[in-house]
Amino acid sequence: MTLAEVVVSAVILGISSQVSLQGWSRTSQAASTSARTDQQVRLLEQRLLASRRALTSAPFAAVDCRWDPEAVVGVLEGLPKDADLEASWQFQPSGDGLWLVIELTASEASIPFKRSQLFTPAGLGHCPREANDAL
Repeated sequence: MTLAEVVVSAVILGISSQVSLQGWSRTSQAASTSARTDQQVRLLEQRLLASRRALTSAPFAAVDCRWDPEAVVGVLEGLPKDADLEASWQFQPSGDGLWLVIELTASEASIPFKRSQLFTPAGLGHCPREANDAL
């Protein structure tokens, strides 16, 4: 092998090693970001489940199968706080539904993580069967 061939081979080896290392670095970074995203989504889901459990375990529905706003707000505010999550809720004007919105505030992602769910007294089993049949 001539000196020129050795130099060209060394340059090709160096470039291919650098490209390969960059590929591994990007793959590792993507895996880390994916794991962080999964953890954040799991945190949102856990908060929704905890809110649902809190609303299910206490009877807040009035006789007309509507939420008692003061009792519901008291229970939701009594849930443990998480610095990375922001929870907000809004009662439907009719009073029979509650929109719970949970958003991740400490997200580096370009797309904010946000979940919302509608809770109704009938959907959580608070209303007697006669009231459900009348609706």
